[in-house]
Amino acid sequence: MHDLLVAAASLVVPLALGLAITLSSPRPNALLILGLMIGVAFVVVLLVSRRYEVTLMLLALYLGLLDGPIKLEAASKASSGVRDVLIIAIALGMIMRLVVRKGRIRLPPLSAWIVAFVAFVLIEALNPKTHGILKVVGGWRQLLEWVPFFYFGYLVVRSKQRFRQLFMLLGVIALLNGVVGAVQTHISPGSLASWGPGYSGLVHGGQEGTGLTGRTFKSNGVTHARPPALGSDSGFGGGVGVLALPGLLALLAAGKVRRRWLVVLLALGAVLGIATAASRTSVVSAVVVLLSFGGLSLLAGIRVGRAFTVVVVIVALAFGVVTVLTGIEGSGIFARQETLTSSSELQEHGAGAKERSLGQIPSDVVRAPLGVGLGTAGSVGGFGGAQKVELEGEKVIGGSAYSLLWKESGAPGLLIWLGLTLNVILLGAARLRKVKDVELRTYLLGAIVAFIALTIQGLSGPTLAVTIGAFLWFVPGVISYWLAGDGREEAFGTVPGRPQAPGLTPAAAGAL
Repeated sequence: MHDLLVAAASLVVPLALGLAITLSSPRPNALLILGLMIGVAFVVVLLVSRRYEVTLMLLALYLGLLDGPIKLEAASKASSGVRDVLIIAIALGMIMRLVVRKGRIRLPPLSAWIVAFVAFVLIEALNPKTHGILKVVGGWRQLLEWVPFFYFGYLVVRSKQRFRQLFMLLGVIALLNGVVGAVQTHISPGSLASWGPGYSGLVHGGQEGTGLTGRTFKSNGVTHARPPALGSDSGFGGGVGVLALPGLLALLAAGKVRRRWLVVLLALGAVLGIATAASRTSVVSAVVVLLSFGGLSLLAGIRVGRAFTVVVVIVALAFGVVTVLTGIEGSGIFARQETLTSSSELQEHGAGAKERSLGQIPSDVVRAPLGVGLGTAGSVGGFGGAQKVELEGEKVIGGSAYSLLWKESGAPGLLIWLGLTLNVILLGAARLRKVKDVELRTYLLGAIVAFIALTIQGLSGPTLAVTIGAFLWFVPGVISYWLAGDGREEAFGTVPGRPQAPGLTPAAAGAL
């Protein structure tokens, strides 16, 4: 009865708002009002629901399938804030329940890294190079919007079933992005631009406030668009494919899924997304996934034969996908990936500039240890007015996640994130073998491999400031629970002579 009353109340609020808008508007837009009502109802449900596995699944589906098309169709900066409203609704619901409970709260392990990072980002608002409140808001939003996913990961993924659900969900998102990406490679840049104003900005360049050039490339005199799939920028399908592939490998290696053909189908979709993304970074990241999965399998004591069979299956799928696409579209759609085999072409296509920008970070940190101010780089660079970023009269370059961290949060923020990253990877390398349940060990391996791949991917792209950045915060929370927190007892068995790691108490987790 209580749940029914809460559900009814959550519908009354948007209904009342919709009626108020209708009465105050001389010519109300019925479709807009309906959308507002549904949106507000959805936010209220996220706020009041305790079924975090359900609310986070809905949030993941929105981020992976709807966030990009909504932003590109609307071509409005306001549409970018929808995902933040959804994240805040879930996080605020958690905080309210903890406050009402009035119990003692112990932060999960690794939280010291999180608290320190948030503190330094907030303090960066006082940096003299941060110009205006809009720059502060934009910079905070860019660096902090995914931080709650650390606690989401700690609280939600607490069983093998949750791992299976997570990996299957990522696989579905990768499959749908792969299919849409394949469709977008089949059409001309002009046809893709006709999908909406945001798509036109991607193809032709000059999106408002971004300064982006057109996301196209030429092969044999023919212009091809770099598909955004269901994301808001080119290469999204490849990034999601890299993110999903390790978990699908883990499902196949564990051998506990009844319908293996479905996992193979999802893996095929992930490979399709990587193949059609026209992204060299995605190809390199996929190779990192295969190598790190095999290497960590040996280190973790997982049967090499099964892991090797999985890798052979994925490589065979990749070869099949490339053969089919080449037969249908011609080899031109893989022109950008072919430059991986030519050092001269890599220099010509900008890889050399990325390498130089990474090499500049140490000297830049010395010259400006506190960074160049919030809101000066990444997707919010044009928010609150475009700003020319220079250091001692020289233009500051670099679009990697690590150069972005230095620019926005200075040396402290960069070093804290690198410390958290190393902490997570070393925890996995040192303690995976101690996990008694081989299935659980394999799932943890899949999560860590995805984290490693995205970490490598951050060398050439601002991974922390885009959608896949959510997973870079989510995995540390999962690892914190299983390898350093309350999940150790189940993972390792009883640990004699070692006190329980700090974390949310079982009562607090139940209240949440």
